[in-house]
Amino acid sequence: MSGSTPTRGASHRVCGARAYLRDDVAVMSPRFTDAELRKILSRGEGQFVEFKSAWDRSSGDPTALKRRDVRDKIADSVAAFANADGGLLLLGVEDDGAPSGHGYSGGALEDLRAVPARRLRPSVSCRTERLTIDGKQILAFQVPIAAEAVMIEGNGFPYRVGDQVLREPQEVINERKQAYRRVGCEQRYRPEAKIEHLDLDLAASFLRKTPVGERPVLELFEYYGLIEKDSRGWRITTAALLLFARRPALKWHPRAGIRVFRVTGTERLHGTERNVTQIGRADPPLARAVEEGKVMARSQVRRSETLRDLFFEDTPEYPDFAWQEALVNAVAHRDYEVTSRETEVWFYADRVEISNPGDLVPPATLEALRQGRPIHASRNPMLVRVLADAGIMRDEGEGVARIFGEMKTHSLAVPTITSVDGLFTITLHNDGRHEASNRE
Repeated sequence: MSGSTPTRGASHRVCGARAYLRDDVAVMSPRFTDAELRKILSRGEGQFVEFKSAWDRSSGDPTALKRRDVRDKIADSVAAFANADGGLLLLGVEDDGAPSGHGYSGGALEDLRAVPARRLRPSVSCRTERLTIDGKQILAFQVPIAAEAVMIEGNGFPYRVGDQVLREPQEVINERKQAYRRVGCEQRYRPEAKIEHLDLDLAASFLRKTPVGERPVLELFEYYGLIEKDSRGWRITTAALLLFARRPALKWHPRAGIRVFRVTGTERLHGTERNVTQIGRADPPLARAVEEGKVMARSQVRRSETLRDLFFEDTPEYPDFAWQEALVNAVAHRDYEVTSRETEVWFYADRVEISNPGDLVPPATLEALRQGRPIHASRNPMLVRVLADAGIMRDEGEGVARIFGEMKTHSLAVPTITSVDGLFTITLHNDGRHEASNRE
């Protein structure tokens, strides 16, 4: 969520001052299997996946769209992905994920496949595949992240936010890409790291929940851009180490984990009146720490019985989705250049504060977040894509809005969001009933 100036000193050593910084962090995958494609279709559209129909259904029986219209669709989606965090475009799929195929062949099909090279400036090099499912042919475009803003000839600069495509000024997109190069710790190669420093069993188990999770584990690392092979062997990114380093993993980042605290009362006190207890610390790798952090936090969420329709209902003081999403978002979007503190969860009598190091990344603003507007701002797109595909978090742009919605649904106060001195905090407020229940 942020774009702050890189921290000096130790943080540069952690992220690797000698590490190679790539312009394009996407790695093309082998052909999708039938099972993988079905999983992708079942999950629907989002930040990294787009479905496009090739049929005109406006007058009854479907007819093939004019090739010009399909070219426009392809150009729009590919440029939007390239300007954001990359993704997968499936042409021949309806909005609901139903495969419908297309009506093109031969030269017409090759014309469509050439759109990213011919219609976009600079051109985008996509891997394209012709896939068949249920007798329907689908054209798949795997789109990498572009190094600079991509324009559609005569139609501006599209940018992907969740499952929407917006128009952005060229300079705004380039500013985001420059910020990612400057503080995008996750993408940097760590020349001192080797494959044996990764917990491959953990990675295989964790990534099995992704749509491509049945592939060999090193192939999965390549698919998500976490490692790359060159003439000298494997190059390992910071993202790979953050997610899957063998324990003890603190050598790669001393404060990449999660700490959970309980405060007795509503304010922290010090000295002889100290009222703070550390519940525990979940150390990296993140593939373990996220779940361990949830377990610790869950132990601090108080519950009470509420009478509803003649039955008593077990009610948590904060909706499970709200605090869990806030915690995962904090881990996914924190600034890993900062090595002086972890992601932290503070439970008070009247609230829980979830904080992560890092200022907001433009275009994210406090006002936009408070209004629940979908926003896409990348600091760690590689981490986000892995966590989203594994079902640990939702696609970017909708998490905070959902948190606000959950709190409202449960008749709780609007969350408080602050960004002060390089620390982003979301605060969930309870209604006091659970404290009273616990005293009784």
